[in-house]
Amino acid sequence: MARILLLNAAEPEERRVALVQDGRLEAYRVERAGCASAQRGNIYKGKVVNLETGIGAAFVALGTGRNGFLHLSDCLPRNGKAPARIEDHVAVGDPVLVQVSRESVGSKGPMLTQDIGLPGRFLVLLPFSEGGGISRRITERSEREKLRQLLEHVQAPADVGWILRTAASGCTRKELQRDLNSLRRVWRAIDERSREAKAPALLHAEGDLLVRSLRDLVDKHVDEIRVDDAEGYEQVKESLRALQPRLLDRLRLYEDARPLFHAYEIEDQVDRLASRRLSLPSGGSLVIDRTEALVAIDVNSGRTREEEGLEETARRTNLDAAPEIASQLRLRDLGGVVVVDFIDMLDKNYVREVERTLKQALKADRAKVRMGRIGPFGTLALTRQRIGAQATGETRTCPACGGAGEVQDPLHVALRAFRELKERCCGGKGRRGLRVILRPEAARLLRERRKEALEQLRRSSGRKLLVEEDPDLACGAWRLEHVRSA
Repeated sequence: MARILLLNAAEPEERRVALVQDGRLEAYRVERAGCASAQRGNIYKGKVVNLETGIGAAFVALGTGRNGFLHLSDCLPRNGKAPARIEDHVAVGDPVLVQVSRESVGSKGPMLTQDIGLPGRFLVLLPFSEGGGISRRITERSEREKLRQLLEHVQAPADVGWILRTAASGCTRKELQRDLNSLRRVWRAIDERSREAKAPALLHAEGDLLVRSLRDLVDKHVDEIRVDDAEGYEQVKESLRALQPRLLDRLRLYEDARPLFHAYEIEDQVDRLASRRLSLPSGGSLVIDRTEALVAIDVNSGRTREEEGLEETARRTNLDAAPEIASQLRLRDLGGVVVVDFIDMLDKNYVREVERTLKQALKADRAKVRMGRIGPFGTLALTRQRIGAQATGETRTCPACGGAGEVQDPLHVALRAFRELKERCCGGKGRRGLRVILRPEAARLLRERRKEALEQLRRSSGRKLLVEEDPDLACGAWRLEHVRSA
């Protein structure tokens, strides 16, 4: 099975990364040039600007234009004891060393923590912890035992902690030691800058998207790495030489005229990440609606086959939906509370089968996921930790609907405008005329549906009343202006 990492760096304004397994998109990331947002993993010397004692949190200025949120549960203990109140831990004006644990979502600022972790290729360095551990995602007992034995031969300081990542499986003692030493040098530099910098200040940035992708997505199972930009190729080559020199022979510069993602036929798969409705092989579909607090996923059935019946159609559609749901959560980096509304099934064996299928599909996710059971109403709730920026970062909130996904019907807008005209015309005759300006469809409906009423209003008020069009108005918008009466 071919596993290829595609690095699209040809356009300087936007860089994209896609991990492809046998033509199917497995991971996708995008980053805009000059983005000043607080990226997950960045470390700051922040400044406390406000305390919310009611919720036990502090708002911290980072110098990025949006304050971060530091909850009491994410503060480091003092003298071995966790603070009971946020006001006992920090005060307004205090400098604090923090790391972004979750990027901004909608109107919410970034989530911060004082429990800093520096990720390397094979381990995560924990400067304010002690002792080592192994990632829970490494489940095989024999592999965990090999790593424990490996750790016994690694020279690690007693005043810091670390966690071996899943990528540590199969690594050598020399590679592990080199990774640990590199992270210690990075932390010493951060610690030194934190003593000198004036808050708010950025102390450590997670690095370029291409470099982060090499660290997080490339392992011995990646057969090929393709970069479509000469400068990006050299950057990746140097990073790969430092991170995984054994994989240098898998790096290729893509020089064809055809765009990289089109050549590997995944551009359409990337476009699907911004779609609200997704088709399933069974003929059913998924509808994904996202809010700041939760994600709702609705599973819809297609046409029922006569030989199957309703119950079998529901089972088949739900089984098709389960792996697609896991894939979309991962690719779009959807987090928080996720509620899935499966098609109702009466057979309990079918219900358990769908649960097992979804649970198995979620194992490929690097994020922390907690999954519940399908309830009596066919709904299943799960929580997922967001890893980084959402794949739909190429989009923005619709200026017409404000993110609601709906705009007001033109007839409703026309009637609103007519009622406002009636309101303005009350109070006597001989006043200035009025001009109502609407989008063309709403203006046409107003003239057609209220033709006689408009004429009667003109006569009774003695005003000049005009209905005009402006195609540049936003959906649902209209204006009312005064004009000189005839």
